[in-house]
Amino acid sequence: GAGSSSMSVTPSAHTLRVAGIYRRSLKTLFNWVVDRETFIAEATDLRKQFEANRHVKSLPLMDKLCADAEAELEKWKHPDPYKLPWQFGSSKYMRYPNDGAGIPKQLCDIPEHLVDKYVELYYLPKVKNLPPA
Repeated sequence: GAGSSSMSVTPSAHTLRVAGIYRRSLKTLFNWVVDRETFIAEATDLRKQFEANRHVKSLPLMDKLCADAEAELEKWKHPDPYKLPWQFGSSKYMRYPNDGAGIPKQLCDIPEHLVDKYVELYYLPKVKNLPPA
């Protein structure tokens, strides 16, 4: 209609920074709160904190609020954050969860005497089922 525009608006760097802080805040909260009802209540309070500063237009004050929020995030950083099973460092990511994180290669490799069995069980059936090239 008249007066409507279909042009997309690119968010400002500050908007992206605040959105990132908000998202990381929710993830940090999720790491600490295991009860769903408590998480929802805390997330609502968190949103209210962000909304309370939505009106701020002073660049130095906006920068200070963001820096303070980032410092608070660092303070509340969880020592063992929740990870989805298929994410790096989690249970299904690799054969050993900490593979590549200081575990010697000898422990992570398939033992020599099992390599042929591994190929027979896992690799050959996949190759046999491939369509002809």
